[in-house]
Amino acid sequence: MTRRTRRVVIAAVVASAAVAVPAGALGAPAPLPPIGEPDLVATPTGIEPVVRDVLVRFRSGTAARTQSGVRSRALDAAGAVPDEAHRIEGLPGTWRVPVDEGASPASVARSLDARSDVTWAVPNAPVTGQVIPNDPLFPNLWGLSNTGQQVPAATPFTGMAGVDLAALGAWATTRGSADVPVAVVDSGTVMDHPDLVGNLRTANDRNFVADHAGTVDPNAVEDLNQHGTHVAGTIGAVGNNGLGVAGVNWTVGMTTVRVLNFANSGTKDLTVQGLAHAGSVARVVNVSITGPGNELQPETDAIKQSPNTLFVIAAGNDGTDNDVAPKAPCNVTLPNVLCVAAIDANGALADFSNYGATSVDVAAPGVGIQSAVPNLETAFAPAITSDGGSPARPAGWTQAPANQWAWAQTSTGLGYAKLDTTPGSGSGIDEWLIQAPGSFTLAGQACRFQAQLSVDLNPASNQAIALLYRTAGNPTWQIVSGSGTNGDSDGSFIPWDVDLSMIDGESGVELGFYVQSQQGAGALFAAIILPKVTCIVAQDTGGNYDFLDGTSMASPQVAGVAALLLAKNPNLTAVQLKEAIMSTTVPMASLAGKVVTGGRVDASAALAAVPAPATPATPATPATTATPVARALALRAGRTMAVRRGATRVAVPVTCEETGTATCAVTVALRMRVAARRIEGARWVALGTRRATLPAGWRGVVSVPLTRQARAILARHPRVRTTVIAASQKGTAPRESVRQQTTLVRR
Repeated sequence: MTRRTRRVVIAAVVASAAVAVPAGALGAPAPLPPIGEPDLVATPTGIEPVVRDVLVRFRSGTAARTQSGVRSRALDAAGAVPDEAHRIEGLPGTWRVPVDEGASPASVARSLDARSDVTWAVPNAPVTGQVIPNDPLFPNLWGLSNTGQQVPAATPFTGMAGVDLAALGAWATTRGSADVPVAVVDSGTVMDHPDLVGNLRTANDRNFVADHAGTVDPNAVEDLNQHGTHVAGTIGAVGNNGLGVAGVNWTVGMTTVRVLNFANSGTKDLTVQGLAHAGSVARVVNVSITGPGNELQPETDAIKQSPNTLFVIAAGNDGTDNDVAPKAPCNVTLPNVLCVAAIDANGALADFSNYGATSVDVAAPGVGIQSAVPNLETAFAPAITSDGGSPARPAGWTQAPANQWAWAQTSTGLGYAKLDTTPGSGSGIDEWLIQAPGSFTLAGQACRFQAQLSVDLNPASNQAIALLYRTAGNPTWQIVSGSGTNGDSDGSFIPWDVDLSMIDGESGVELGFYVQSQQGAGALFAAIILPKVTCIVAQDTGGNYDFLDGTSMASPQVAGVAALLLAKNPNLTAVQLKEAIMSTTVPMASLAGKVVTGGRVDASAALAAVPAPATPATPATPATTATPVARALALRAGRTMAVRRGATRVAVPVTCEETGTATCAVTVALRMRVAARRIEGARWVALGTRRATLPAGWRGVVSVPLTRQARAILARHPRVRTTVIAASQKGTAPRESVRQQTTLVRR
């Protein structure tokens, strides 16, 4: 059985032009890379991915599990597409398989599930990070210490004194340990946040999200949203360092597992892979993710593989009963799963929070929570407004041919540009271009174009849409590789995410949207809404922070408590962690009948309920009374440091040799010495610089962003001889710097 896929090649490149492109000036047709079928379909008011594949696990010892031919026939007979099956990492014998066009994922899953050689089969399902957006440090953290203070969120509020996590009492016992491994399964983490870097452990970081070209870079864990960074900050923003906020743990070892994209959405298969990986590297895993919970076996199997890891999970933000409408992975019924609802600063169950008398275990603060976020700067956000004409056209947008694109408005009042037309007769290619007004500079890293796109395009007629750009340095219109799409979004808008990192730092950037079709073809439709370009820019000196609401903000509070318990007693099992947290909750009338315990988490009481270890744990930093040496840093780069092809950062191993409560305010710089023709004989080329605050005894890597020149050099040369320089200060006094010779090796 063959699956008919909607794929096409945009058959044109754009010729040189310094002004708006007139009809026919986009150049002769030429092949470009294939354009994949859009698989994230959504409405403008509720972005919910639509997924058309199934997850299936074959029984151990069966022919279908061990023989590809038998497995392919089984999948084909059920209405799936075996040629496009992908393994689910971490679950042996498990596959994600697209279904045939016209087939229902649910029916295909039922057909496979009925087979004797199948353990389970379920439809793949969308998941989303659980945040209720709130427009845009310790006094503000009512969740840790609620005195009834006014919290300066976008909408300021006051709370009820004592309704908090009892963190002050807990910190009298422990403020965390660098030896406690916690994984954050989410949208990634911004790696240069000064309030996080000291508690990030990058060795086991893992990304499962594909980029715009469909490639999965396992090291691409940078947060392009803000969700994951915010969650990580709640668990473990460095405490007592004079910056921003404090996490539930002042010290902890956090691993980033990225399964959500820039839009804070993903799929069940990505979540399952993230759960499997996180469970294998951490004792506590925070999962601020939720999706449909009718089919829980994939998540159950992934979590079951790590019985001594506690998975702390957000209940969801639908305001519904999880006992009635289950959510994944909250409703997984395993002894090492703890599901968390959200309360506000007065102790009421948050109006958005899911609940469940048998499925949601505890509650924690989740409204108006301030934490770390990336410094995302909007470089360009052109408005789409009406020119007031009849018919209305997008004001200020240049068109070629003229007057082909119209302006329209959604039921919620959002303006968009639409092209609804029929190509002319003939055998050539018709082209349409609409150019956004103005130009801008991409001053940052990982710049991306984001919009919502609705299309009805026929691939068989070479109909497709793509993003164009040109810059001050190159006025020739270019099609952004991988930006094209086609097919039919069924009247909905789909998220359109395009990587612009290839022109990071460029000025005079202009954007256009290009549509093509074979002449003589049927009608086509394309509409664009909410276009914008964002870049990750350097963190402000004191870091960047914001307030968010959601059960996603509540679960990391509880994951943080679990990490505190392990800091006190590393020998606790996952079941003991869960029992200590659940058995010491504070009963609240608002939670009676809503969560299993009927109460909110109390970190101080939970710590008091667990014994100290029989054998004292080795302290993370050995106590010492020696006078600190003048040089407080050590470099461990080795003779070579690997840099993946196209990377924008390099990881430099550094140790902070300060002791006690001292920190290393460190600057790590990469320099390359090159010959010069002038009399000076040589010069230094800056390859990258990064400032960070590291706690005493910290041993890990500092992620140094590469300059554009460094990336260009590495693109041409597989080995670059480099000097690594690290300098720090104690108070305001500079310390002796250290340096090491190494070679950057492109992999």
